Amino acid sequence: MLIVKNLNKSFSNTCVLQNVSFSIDLGKICAISGVNGCGKTTFLKCISGLISYDSGFVEFKSNANFLFLSDKANVFGDLTIEENLTILSRYHNQKIDMNTFNNSLEILNIAELRGMPLKFFSQGNLQRNKLVIAMNLKWDYLFIDEPFSNLDYQGIKAFKKIFTRFKSEGRSIIFSTHHIDESKSICDKMINIKNLTLISDVI
Repeated sequence: MLIVKNLNKSFSNTCVLQNVSFSIDLGKICAISGVNGCGKTTFLKCISGLISYDSGFVEFKSNANFLFLSDKANVFGDLTIEENLTILSRYHNQKIDMNTFNNSLEILNIAELRGMPLKFFSQGNLQRNKLVIAMNLKWDYLFIDEPFSNLDYQGIKAFKKIFTRFKSEGRSIIFSTHHIDESKSICDKMINIKNLTLISDVI
């Protein structure tokens, strides 16, 4: 279980998150919605430990591993999918299973791009590359920013199917999104950040 209690975060004199409390069990999916600039990405970065928060606490009720994937490309543009994944797997002290890797490329329909530097990828295929990372690294919690952006209908459908598979494996996903309708069908919980400081449950 992930527990967040009374979390506060400000940048300079601007309060972004105030007294935020939240919890989610392993094996659940949660979407975070809200207008641009409301604090969705900040919240994900706080609970993943990428940035510090001012007060409150974040606690994982296990020796959980987690993975954060930004809405930015987060890639080395001159390198291929496999070369990027190799660097990330070393950072996480993990090894790539080539059968899993090859299978993930086929599932996401990007096998023909495996030899191409990522700087030549479309925005939609860069999104698919991020999911390749999630499919090939071990984690308990996945924090991912705007996973459905720049995807066509088939891409969104594939992402939702893979997210559901992750859930069936007892892993949790927390993601920010503007695709409310697409998210509802796979989520156990949806929260909305309003007025820059208030998180409210919307289902």
